[in-house]
Amino acid sequence: MARRKTEQDLADGDKDYRFNTSLARGLSVLKAFGPDNRPIGNAEIAKRVDLPKATVSRLTFTLTELGYLTYDDDIGRYSLGPAVLSLGYDVLAQMEIGDIARPFMQELAEYADGSVFLGMPSGTELVYIQACRSPVSMTIRLGIGSRIPMAKTGMGRSYLAALPEDDRAALLERMAHDFGDEWPEIERKLQPAIEDATARGFAIAEGDWITESNSAGVAIKNAAGYPVYAVNVGGLRSIITRERLEVDLGPRLLAVARQIEHAARAVM
Repeated sequence: MARRKTEQDLADGDKDYRFNTSLARGLSVLKAFGPDNRPIGNAEIAKRVDLPKATVSRLTFTLTELGYLTYDDDIGRYSLGPAVLSLGYDVLAQMEIGDIARPFMQELAEYADGSVFLGMPSGTELVYIQACRSPVSMTIRLGIGSRIPMAKTGMGRSYLAALPEDDRAALLERMAHDFGDEWPEIERKLQPAIEDATARGFAIAEGDWITESNSAGVAIKNAAGYPVYAVNVGGLRSIITRERLEVDLGPRLLAVARQIEHAARAVM
């Protein structure tokens, strides 16, 4: 495992060409605020982060424009803004929902002799943020952090089906551009899967992304009814057959998704 560079490494000149100094300075300004979020001015920030006051002034202006800082005209000082708080909440929420969902997911993974993943949207893909497996499913090497295409997977198709029509149309337009000449064939399988998911709550993919794997997916919605995550069950086609997904595992996955929604309502 590569060692993460420390602040002392960077101070000693051990910098990678990919290192963005401006971003690092902006983050150091945010870290200058204490747990009490006491308002402080540019001079104090400059002293805390060891940067010229002119540089700090540009950084605090930019961060204020983006909502990461709030400026009080009366006292001429800054405090952390709502954008920082929402970022922290989003990270905590992702960690928490993974912990909440895990027992429901693990039970289904063991029953199915497959894998159960929890994912969140990222552009036209989903990113796995929790993974549960049975020993049989270890042959398919995906895990937390893996990215999967919405258009070719049960999880992605269920998420698309749950979106409001305008949001779904915008994503499909991006996919058509990204896939180019492949899109007509992908869309031919995608549209019926979206219709199935709308009718019965789960979508199926048969070897459309990983040839030897089948899966079903279900969207997980917040209190307003908007999809914010999705969960799937899948595995080797010899074990996770389409018939088994349609008759048994798909309905079970739908029940798991509803359990997660209920248990995680406070963080969604």
